[in-house]
Amino acid sequence: MENYAPIELRGFFRSHTHLPIWEVIQEAGIWDQLGMKVRFEFCDSSNVAEAALFEGSVDFVSGNHITPYALVARGRPIVCLASPSNSVNDKLVTRAPAASIAELRGKRIGDTTLLDPAGGYHHLRGNHMCYLMRAGLRLSEVEWVELADTMKEFRTAQLEGLKSGRVDATIVTGSTEKYEQAGFHALDLEPLPMITGPTLTSTVANLRRKDRLGKRLVKALVLGIHFARTRREDTERILEKLRQRVPEAGRVSYNSVAKFQAKPYPDHRGVANAYELCCLKDSKAKEMSPLALWDLHYLRELDDSGFIDQLYAGAHPNA
Repeated sequence: MENYAPIELRGFFRSHTHLPIWEVIQEAGIWDQLGMKVRFEFCDSSNVAEAALFEGSVDFVSGNHITPYALVARGRPIVCLASPSNSVNDKLVTRAPAASIAELRGKRIGDTTLLDPAGGYHHLRGNHMCYLMRAGLRLSEVEWVELADTMKEFRTAQLEGLKSGRVDATIVTGSTEKYEQAGFHALDLEPLPMITGPTLTSTVANLRRKDRLGKRLVKALVLGIHFARTRREDTERILEKLRQRVPEAGRVSYNSVAKFQAKPYPDHRGVANAYELCCLKDSKAKEMSPLALWDLHYLRELDDSGFIDQLYAGAHPNA
């Protein structure tokens, strides 16, 4: 194992659903193993997170999947290093039974605002737009009823919007049990390729500022995923403590970390969908290839060294 000079980091996580893997990395001693001390804070706006990255007050962000493509087109040095999660699995919940999302034409869909209060892009709303476009609908063929401008309020407002009759349908991430108990109808949607979850996002300047920061971040993520996938009992204990300590993480499950790819490369279809959402908001993004955002050389070097394969073969890699 390499020797690393100690560094202290400040990171933002954009959703409490990202916390499980970072909690595993912390509690498994992986940060310590790589000479890193990390302080995490929640940030609910992509704009705020990006501003902090550019001023150097945070070293990296877990998330920020859509807006960076336009920032690259504007010459900003933002960069994504790895993507362990490349699809979303949601359900359509409706007042009347529906056999497909195409049946939403002319209906009222309860959703978030397109932008959060700080002007950042609501990724969840973007995902829902993708579902409709994939089903052959134009975004103008439905009525978007904006129920809330923050994610915390939206989770409650979805059910209330259906109960009150204000909306005909909404798209739900996670359990739909409470909706079905209330008499509404849930339809599983086909997985949507999408860059999502704890994507490693930083800037070129931040990566240069601290010793081998990019390499260490990617390596920590790879080691954390390996720990979660191969040590279920230990991981379950870590997640139970997280659920008890952080109310917003009360519904996280083992699958939230076990599902991550051993080699967290972005899926090209997920990149294409995230890029399309960015272009819908900001046409400037069309001037640059979406691949310009991604710097995968840290992951590729780790992969080519055999480090990841050796981990899963039960060896003790030296990279």
